[in-house]
Amino acid sequence: MLKGIGGFFLLGGLLVILMLNTHSTLLGSGFLIGDGAHVFTYHNLVKEAEGIAVKFPNEDDIEAEVVFHDPASNLAILKLKEMPKVKRQPLVISRNGLGPKSEAVFTLGYPWTNTFQDQHILLEGSADITSMLIDLKMPLDPVYSGSPLFNAQREVTGMILLENHAKAAFPVKGSHHFAIPSSLLEKALKAVKIDMPIHQTEDISTRDEFIVKSRNNIVLIEAR
Repeated sequence: MLKGIGGFFLLGGLLVILMLNTHSTLLGSGFLIGDGAHVFTYHNLVKEAEGIAVKFPNEDDIEAEVVFHDPASNLAILKLKEMPKVKRQPLVISRNGLGPKSEAVFTLGYPWTNTFQDQHILLEGSADITSMLIDLKMPLDPVYSGSPLFNAQREVTGMILLENHAKAAFPVKGSHHFAIPSSLLEKALKAVKIDMPIHQTEDISTRDEFIVKSRNNIVLIEAR
């Protein structure tokens, strides 16, 4: 009987030790920038990660490392350990940001099932500049933190942060979602000396065409 009780407590202790030493896996989004070897995402996702895998639709995972992090802006830039095989679209960062009035914005959510039939999800909404961040009115899931926010000109005007991720770094209020403005993204790009074009490098006449060309830029990040 005593041996049985002792064994029970020993097993319980081993389980507790195992749980304490098992790192949880966090999922978030990001997007390819510059020459395609770097990825923008948010700092809270990767700050305690011992390993980072960047997942591309229908492609192998690629390991990455953090080469820039700014906790105050909740921004991070990753460098891929090998170049992705997917064809990407060079993204343009907005130099003017959003105007004083509410504007239409959109993003592309990463496809969860990761099959050839599945596509990135188009998410639309509106945005206002009312604080140090962009206030968003659009339906979002937590995994979409780190996704690019596009304006009507199909420029990157910010990076999405879900409510709890935004409040982890910024003194913002309200029960809605936010985006880090392009001015802070530019500051991070300059710190790592990464160039992004200021004009579209290809003639893209419609938003649908842009979505087809740019969806491979949006990736899923697994922080272990």
